[in-house]
Amino acid sequence: MQAMRKKASFVRLFALIAVLSLVAAACTGDTADPTTTTAGDPDATTAPAPDPDPDPDTTEPDETPPPATGDLDTYTLGIFQDMTTDNLWSYYDTSGSTVWNGYVLQPSARSPYTVQLPGLELVPDLAAGELEPTVQDGDVWVGEITLRDDVVWSDGEPVTASDVAFTWETAVEFQLAANWADFVDADVVDSVEAVDDTTVRVTFNTEPGLGLWGPGNGVPLMPVMPEHFWADVVEEARASDDPATTLVAASGEGAPASGATIFAERQEGSFAASVANDTYSDAGVTRESGGVTWTEGPFADNFNFPLYGGQEAAVLALANGEVEFLLNPLGMQRGFQDQVLGNDDLTAIVNQVNGFRFVAFNHSRAPMSDSAFRDAVAVLINKEFVTESLLQDIPYPLYAILPEGNAAWYDEVAAAEIAESQLAGADDDTRRAEAIRILTEAGYDWATPPGWSGEGVDYSATPAEGLTFSPGEGLIDPDGNTVEQIDMLTPTASYDPFRATFGNYISGVAIEMGIPILSLPTDFNKIVADVFATDDDNQYTSDFDMFILGYSLGNAAFPSFHGAFFGTGGGSNNTQYSSEEYDALVAAYDATQDLDEAREILWEMERLIARDKPHIPLFDTPILEFYNNSVDFPFTETLSGLQFINGAQGTVAAR
Repeated sequence: MQAMRKKASFVRLFALIAVLSLVAAACTGDTADPTTTTAGDPDATTAPAPDPDPDPDTTEPDETPPPATGDLDTYTLGIFQDMTTDNLWSYYDTSGSTVWNGYVLQPSARSPYTVQLPGLELVPDLAAGELEPTVQDGDVWVGEITLRDDVVWSDGEPVTASDVAFTWETAVEFQLAANWADFVDADVVDSVEAVDDTTVRVTFNTEPGLGLWGPGNGVPLMPVMPEHFWADVVEEARASDDPATTLVAASGEGAPASGATIFAERQEGSFAASVANDTYSDAGVTRESGGVTWTEGPFADNFNFPLYGGQEAAVLALANGEVEFLLNPLGMQRGFQDQVLGNDDLTAIVNQVNGFRFVAFNHSRAPMSDSAFRDAVAVLINKEFVTESLLQDIPYPLYAILPEGNAAWYDEVAAAEIAESQLAGADDDTRRAEAIRILTEAGYDWATPPGWSGEGVDYSATPAEGLTFSPGEGLIDPDGNTVEQIDMLTPTASYDPFRATFGNYISGVAIEMGIPILSLPTDFNKIVADVFATDDDNQYTSDFDMFILGYSLGNAAFPSFHGAFFGTGGGSNNTQYSSEEYDALVAAYDATQDLDEAREILWEMERLIARDKPHIPLFDTPILEFYNNSVDFPFTETLSGLQFINGAQGTVAAR
């Protein structure tokens, strides 16, 4: 069988994301979809981070509404970007891995196991019991998953082990990327077979670690696709000139679902819709997680996702009762909180997040390929100034990627060391002088060098009392060539004013130093399509200079994004970053059977990313969400908020 899109040659027992989206489990109302990434949109908290509830006025009202009492006809969730696919193969691949697709499609999918929120426990979903350890059989290791015999697709066909094997084999044969690369891990998994209708046998060429057989994003958390629906589509794609592109471009409308909802339709520029899955096997089941107990639905018959051009119109619709919940990976703008808190029919909630917003460099294209250039740009970014002065303390600066909100994995000491190494808290003159030093020592020059001057001093590369800074022009690389314009793609201000502000700021401080970085506001879906474009061999073309996006980091129970984002050949590594030292750490992380060891390795990977800078973490915000009190949720206190569980479509009820 043909191998997956090229990944690292080392043993890789797991990897994340990302954008672009989160490993897919039973994506019911209260289950995280821990896939690796969700392209382009954030949710995180890292050093330094705010108090979990930074604004006490943004919490729920003192008088708690009565508990939910009944069914809903239609649960309406406002969205702010179009879906781009109705095909789950595409959503978990690079081509369609946006959070907006996930909001509609994830609740229709299930996997053998899932990470249950809010407690982050690994629990059976399609599986009949706990995940048993693998056993050695000669030169290979074998793990088995026993599926439940009471789960059917929405068309009444049983969910079987053949569906699991078909899903794995298709993703491997077609070399699907992004999250699929983590789920199937064809470098380590030799085969996935259906022994009988309920027994899945997974064979490994080495002993799998926790990332591949445990809480990580391996086969146990792989979303399962219905073979009886997709087999003919796969056969047609196989016969085409470009099988992978043909498969992910196919329509998923009409595909049977195993989750709480079934995708129904979408109309570009207007809305998307799902309906309740009447055959959902867990309807009426009592669940417990993180000290919370609830009953599974779905309690709504229909799920409508109207598209809004801006938050003002969406909040008005919420207040008018036209919408029950607003889905947004960025959260809602603070400017609307007084309007919501002043309305007894509405509630605002705040949660810590599991993601980050960042600026990325193309390591295959000069001067971004030069570590000195990346270091110089990084030290110029005064994150504290942007977050505190320009953005009014709403976001907080990031220096590490692993979010502080993920308390079980966060290392305050290591995060503080990384922040210090990145000049956290330094003033602008200190940053300018350091950038000049870095570039000069690396052999760069300027037509007009930036620096300081004053009475009796024509030029100084360092600041001093009485001297005034003067901008530079015309950066010249070590080979004597003038550095041409560098395009940095950024989301528009209407989509995310925070990232747009950071983009303008980075461009401004860079140009002041003679570094020609131009911020180019671009539609979100276009940025994702451009920077994650692949060639005929399914390799990233990386036809960009720099970009600003964000990632939702998915599986917080066993963070798996480091290998996918930054490992050589990683499923979401579109920056072309490659480091043998880093790859060795990814291999060790993937292979470990010990959680404490995994945490230590994870923070070594964080240190290398801070040093090599494929991404520079910029900021994130606690997520602020609004809902109408006509609906009730089993819980509202959860990592990354209710949007992370797609608005709890499987458990929301009428109040």
